[in-house]
Amino acid sequence: MEKAKRWVDDMLDLYLAAKRLGDDTWAESIMNTLEAGYEASKQTEQAREESMREKRMLEIDARLTELRKEFEQATSVKTRQQLYEVAIKLQVERAQLEEERKHHRDSINQS
Repeated sequence: MEKAKRWVDDMLDLYLAAKRLGDDTWAESIMNTLEAGYEASKQTEQAREESMREKRMLEIDARLTELRKEFEQATSVKTRQQLYEVAIKLQVERAQLEEERKHHRDSINQS
């Protein structure tokens, strides 16, 4: 993150230098480079978030599979109830992640 901040600071210094020199073409080129860097950074962050969402969904799926097995083997009503409650919470979390993923894809399609 520090490297990206330094890059932006350096580009802004160059932009200011170009403006002081009256070189509007150079200043515009620097601004275009900054905008492209911002877009690339934003896409990288979105990809990272999507990857984290996918990983969490896989973890939830694996845990739900474990819970089903535990539920089948449980002998007491209390244990089954506890497993059921955990499963419901995980299913709600998974549904929220699915909604986030859908929202993200919709926003990409609208771009």
